[in-house]
Parts: sequence; structure tokens; C-alpha cells
Amino acid sequence: MAAIFTENAGRFLTPYETKSMTSAYRDRKLAVGLAKDDYVRSEYFGINQIKQLLNHPDCVGIRVHHAKRWEDIDGKPTEEGIGQLKPRVLLTAVDAKGKDITIQNSTSGLKDGPEDGDTLGDGLPCPRHCADTN
Repeated sequence: MAAIFTENAGRFLTPYETKSMTSAYRDRKLAVGLAKDDYVRSEYFGINQIKQLLNHPDCVGIRVHHAKRWEDIDGKPTEEGIGQLKPRVLLTAVDAKGKDITIQNSTSGLKDGPEDGDTLGDGLPCPRHCADTN
């Protein structure tokens, strides 16, 4: 059996496929009564943060974890039950065995790696942080 966790997992989608998938998501949110700016459509992460994950010597790819967190109106974390429970994504480096890489505890380590965690989160959510066309 071929390895599943390789550097080439995934594929680039055509503009039609991308629009079809994002439109289906947006249409469903609107159909249940949400306004255009009431739900998270995407989340942006900077290239330097992503490079820190990719630069780990054992990294063959990135895993996107779907998560939720209680946040205030400005997107700041709150205690459970305060504010709104918002969907977020978390990014982790993944090795060839399909395991999330724990950067801090790795024996190979990274010089100048992240000091306070091995999971990339707190991206900029859209709406609030997106171009008008997104």
C-alpha cells in the first residue's frame, strides 16, 4: 500500500470547484437564518507562521483541525459560557506516519522555533479581516 502521508497529499481545485464549495457553505448558513457577517467564512495565517511549521525536519504536511472556542465580540478568548462559541481552525505540522509533530518536545528541535506552542491558531477570521471579494 502506498504511503498516505506524503508531501503531495491534496490537489489544487479549479476556480469552479472552489466557488461551488464555498457557495454551498455560504448558502447553507444563509438558509438557516444567519446574516452574511454572522459566521466565519475563512481564517488567514501569515506565511512566516506557516513556515515555522513546515521547517520542522520531520514535517511532510499540515493538518487542519476544526475547533471551537468561546470568544467576545472582538474575537478574544473568554471563559466557557461567556460570549459566543466560535468555529476556529488550528494548524499542526504532521510527520510521515500521520502524527502531529510536537515541536517543543521534539528531539530534532527547531532553532528559533515557536516558544509557546506547536499548534498555529488565532488566525484572522473573515469576516472582520478579509477583502470584499472573500
